[in-house]
Amino acid sequence: MFVFIFSLEAKNYSLIVNTINHQKVLTQEILKEYSFKGMGNSFSNSKNNLSDKLEEYSKVSKDLSSLLVDNQSKKYINSSNKIWSSIENVFKSKATKSEILMLQKETDKILNELSKLMKIALSKNNDSRDSIINISGYQAVIIERMSALYMMKTWGIDDPKFNFKMRESITFFNNSLNKLMDSPKTDMKNQADIKKIMRYFKFFEIMNASKNKYIPTLIYSKTYKIHKNIDKITKRYLTQGK
Repeated sequence: MFVFIFSLEAKNYSLIVNTINHQKVLTQEILKEYSFKGMGNSFSNSKNNLSDKLEEYSKVSKDLSSLLVDNQSKKYINSSNKIWSSIENVFKSKATKSEILMLQKETDKILNELSKLMKIALSKNNDSRDSIINISGYQAVIIERMSALYMMKTWGIDDPKFNFKMRESITFFNNSLNKLMDSPKTDMKNQADIKKIMRYFKFFEIMNASKNKYIPTLIYSKTYKIHKNIDKITKRYLTQGK
């Protein structure tokens, strides 16, 4: 679930920005699905979601390699691909608690490499639309990151940095929503959907303040609603002026 419009025109940086965020989102969705599957849960069509996301990740990796061919970009793409190749088979194996913190650490490294790649993409074009597309698309990364963290916690994984990561993510998500709301590129339809997200996001804020563990399917459902609306918003930004 992500707004993904592919073009072979490397100068279309808005699509490149969206593709990089798509790859970032997939790292977090895969972590979430791995934990969800490890707990023996299913929700809607989630049974095959992990394998579908793994397949999608490989496709987007190839897309990025086609879109960004300069040496500096290739350096970060190759670096992220190398990290991915070292953990891909673990994701394809039976989900176990003993692997999840290692997988989280390695996917965080991929996020770091993709963030460097994003800086290159944004530096190649001065279109302010690219910046707002990046902010909007990255919201999907953050909500899936929070979902993955909660899923891991519910599974019984003790991440010593959990509270810090959640506070950081919640603050970033709210600040970014405000930036989107205040942007002159945000039309009335996007404003309405941003307000929906603000309401839905209260669940994550309440959950973070609670000491209770939440039902995995409920986390899954709430994440889906927010992610779906983020995709709608990002798609509108992508198609503005066309």
